[in-house]
Amino acid sequence: MKLTIYHTNDIHSHLHEYARITEYLIQERPKLQHHSLYLDIGDHVDLSAPVTEATMGIKNVELLNAAHCDIATIGNNEGMTISHDALNTLYDNATFDVTCANVFDEQGRLPRNMSSSFIKVIDGVRILFIAATAPFTPFYRALDWIVTNPLAAIKDEIKANEGAYDLLVIMSHVGVFFDEKLCQEIPEIDLILGSHTHHYFENGEINNGVLMAAAGKYGHFLGEVTLEIENNSIIKKEATLHPVDGLPEVETHFDEEGKMLLNDSVIDQPISLPRRTDTITQTAHILAESIFEFTNADCTIINAGLIVNGIDAERLTEYDIHQMLPHPINAVRIRLSGLELKNIIIKSQKQEYLNEHAQGLGFRGNIFGGYILYNLGFIESESRYFINGELIHDDETYILGTIDMYTFGRYFPTLKDQPTDYLMPEFLRDIFKEKLLEY
Repeated sequence: MKLTIYHTNDIHSHLHEYARITEYLIQERPKLQHHSLYLDIGDHVDLSAPVTEATMGIKNVELLNAAHCDIATIGNNEGMTISHDALNTLYDNATFDVTCANVFDEQGRLPRNMSSSFIKVIDGVRILFIAATAPFTPFYRALDWIVTNPLAAIKDEIKANEGAYDLLVIMSHVGVFFDEKLCQEIPEIDLILGSHTHHYFENGEINNGVLMAAAGKYGHFLGEVTLEIENNSIIKKEATLHPVDGLPEVETHFDEEGKMLLNDSVIDQPISLPRRTDTITQTAHILAESIFEFTNADCTIINAGLIVNGIDAERLTEYDIHQMLPHPINAVRIRLSGLELKNIIIKSQKQEYLNEHAQGLGFRGNIFGGYILYNLGFIESESRYFINGELIHDDETYILGTIDMYTFGRYFPTLKDQPTDYLMPEFLRDIFKEKLLEY
């Protein structure tokens, strides 16, 4: 028996590219003289796309249906960028199976419409599919989910299905280093379909007898794995990638659809909100003020590049605000000492990333931009630092209201280990919009 498994991962709502993948699948799968499956390994949903934002990911599920997806799992974008209720209803109309072994609610239940693993029988061959997602614990807890150790969850599912399957396929949205560890810890795995770290293998990679396959990001590739099976065991396994440039071209209108769905007015009068990354604009000041008030903090630090687009129009719509702040970034409250806060201020004034092209950590802009301080002051020559005009004392505790991307260690390593409250599910654009309504 021969089985072809097509796979995508980390589409991140690059829907035109995904439409090309879909067209290829619709054309090519019926031509095969053997069975095939199509699996998506998570982060298909990304609210940086207006049509995804407007439908809270439902549009993406419709597109997976149209592509005749067989099995999907969730990435951190499905798990953490939409509300608890939205994840519970995301797959209500899915025509494919959804599985993930390591996300539960506080009563120990999986998200609705999901199974902890899935067995599919093809010509008498029993294939066990187990999926796990990256354990961003504080974010999941802020949304009333519990995310468990993915390795332990996978091992538990294997044990629970002992004797019930012939082949073992892992759908991993945890990253390539985790997948390499899986190969060493569980060499009986036949195939790992990887994701999360946006890696890809042109022809797969064999690690301790396990075939690892992954298809990069943003629909740049469609992955294809071919398994040859005899006596319920794999005798040959191969992987390849199809670059999107070689797939059928299609006409799409996702941007127009998203703009139409987000056409409601927020402010119904002329408005100008400029965008600059090298100086403090009114727009950036309003954003900083909105985060300061939303977090109920003592002070706030943000970067100007969070404002991706300016606006100068007769009215302001939901679409406009989305385009200004398309990130899946949340506000946070960080508790730190006065001495640590002073060091953060000093580091911010170096403006190390003023003109840097930034990516990752949820950032959906281009230039990082300069830092903006709100309710903070300093006299650098005298090493004196102030909150609301009062001197900052080294041994006192203060609350910094800022953004979650600063807690990952890239820009302010000190903040990575501080006590932090993640304020979810509101994004920056939601906070900013509420502040604009006061003007």
